Amino acid sequence: MKLALIADIHGNMFAFDAILEDIRRHNVDQLLCLGDVAAGGPQPHEVIQRLRELACPIVMGNTDAWLLEPVLKEHVDTFSKYTQDIEYWSAQQLSAEDKAFIKTFQPTIEWPLDDNKTLLAYHGTPRSFTERLLATTPDAQLDEIFTSTTAQILVGAHTHIQLYRRYHDKIILNPGSVGMPMDRTWPFDAIRNTPWAEYAILSSAGNQLSVELLRVPFDIEGFLAIHFQYSMPHAEWSANLWNRV
Repeated sequence: MKLALIADIHGNMFAFDAILEDIRRHNVDQLLCLGDVAAGGPQPHEVIQRLRELACPIVMGNTDAWLLEPVLKEHVDTFSKYTQDIEYWSAQQLSAEDKAFIKTFQPTIEWPLDDNKTLLAYHGTPRSFTERLLATTPDAQLDEIFTSTTAQILVGAHTHIQLYRRYHDKIILNPGSVGMPMDRTWPFDAIRNTPWAEYAILSSAGNQLSVELLRVPFDIEGFLAIHFQYSMPHAEWSANLWNRV
């Protein structure tokens, strides 16, 4: 079994196309998406269309749920305010059919692997799609998060950071972000997006297991130009969040 893991596409069709082409070269058996597919980028409708064609299992992400029922809040900082404006615009680009498709996403997905192993997929953690799981998350907190699962492979997203971590007799994975891989710094106004798309391939055969964390370049200039062609709000601000090299 060779499983491609993708997450956090965030309306970036340029990166998604680059990932799908790379996945085809690896001859994977199955594609699994960990959510946050449309909000935040200039091509939310196009990404939803492509996912519908692929017909792969998809986990519900926090921004996926928000697109179905947008709740606007007052924000003081520029990053949060502009991000909300863009995500609200993203929701307005979706058809009723697009939103019906998002409603089919699942909170968690269990997937059988070879040698009686099971993979558990979620967005943030199994108990919340907004909870962050990091390389520094204490084991005691992980014990609380995963207390009810017997799965050996634990796969999530949400942080936009690739992760491979041993946890007791389990492995925790994060494939990173297809459409918005972040070089996280503080404050959030200083966050930079990197000019490649991220995903992972998990291969399971008998008692052997391997994981590849992959990065694929995409047409960053074409992607940034689309911000303006599609009249996305705060296009110049959003484009300036990206490193070009």
